[in-house]
Amino acid sequence: MKPFWGSYPGVAAELDGIRGLILATAAEGSDEVHASIRRLVESNGKMLRPAFVMLASRFGSADPGRIARLAAAIELMHMATLVHDDLIDGAALRRGVPTLHTNLGPRTAVLAGDTLFAACFSLIADHADAATAGSLARLVGRMCDGEIAETTERFLVSQSVRRYLRRTAAKTAVLFSLAFLIGGRESGSPPPVVDTLRRLGWCLGMAFQIVDDILDFESSGENVGKPVASDLGQGIFTLPVVLALKSDDGTLARALAARRYAGHGAWRARREVARIGTLIRSLGGIDGAREWARRYTARAHREIARLPAGESREVLASVADRLLVRAY
Repeated sequence: MKPFWGSYPGVAAELDGIRGLILATAAEGSDEVHASIRRLVESNGKMLRPAFVMLASRFGSADPGRIARLAAAIELMHMATLVHDDLIDGAALRRGVPTLHTNLGPRTAVLAGDTLFAACFSLIADHADAATAGSLARLVGRMCDGEIAETTERFLVSQSVRRYLRRTAAKTAVLFSLAFLIGGRESGSPPPVVDTLRRLGWCLGMAFQIVDDILDFESSGENVGKPVASDLGQGIFTLPVVLALKSDDGTLARALAARRYAGHGAWRARREVARIGTLIRSLGGIDGAREWARRYTARAHREIARLPAGESREVLASVADRLLVRAY
């Protein structure tokens, strides 16, 4: 997968430093847990959340070293959730490489995720103020609520757009929002700027997850680094599915319900998921979801326009557009 920040060499250089901090904080041991964390860190993720911490901090007067450690903490939190999510979902690939539990088993994956969580909270305890620590603790609760909702709503055909958006906010948008909030707050930005950054992160997070859900149907597995239609195969009905059901005559609903009790082999299962994906496209689910992503991106641009002018604002505007049209 291509490095996302290649067009922004200043940001890319800072992220290289943060990657080094993460390795030094959570991956120094020689055992298989720490070795697996090193492979995950080096697997070329986008590192959006630490980049947003840094970019947000530029609207204040930040201590670069302290901000870098807080940005590393946010990425450690994100990585920990990925490890645990992959285990819960039974995912075989992440960022184009086998997931930790696939290679090393569930025990090692749990330990690796816990190690990442511990490293995150250690950095927060040493370098963040009490308000930021409290925000992070509340975030963990919301993310757990989102994962619980996703689990309990598997194969639930009667889902509303509102329910999907609430789940997406807890799953993705709150961490984006927190990254911007920490960067602004910890750099001493004025409260109106911090509020704008927080809203910007939420809008970008919503758009990002919706595009991810579209790519689950549209992109190749090589591009996204995981199997295509993986959510659908697990009975997780994302926005394209929810919107397609609004135009459905019952055919899609019956096919989705049947997936829950499907007992045929892997090849037939993949063929059936592909057939359902084609039906979702024909019912306007993909186009409708793309329109929702455009709306959230437009809202993000309105928040960006409220920020003080400068290079960081221009980078954020460019990144918002790139995230909307990305292929991975």
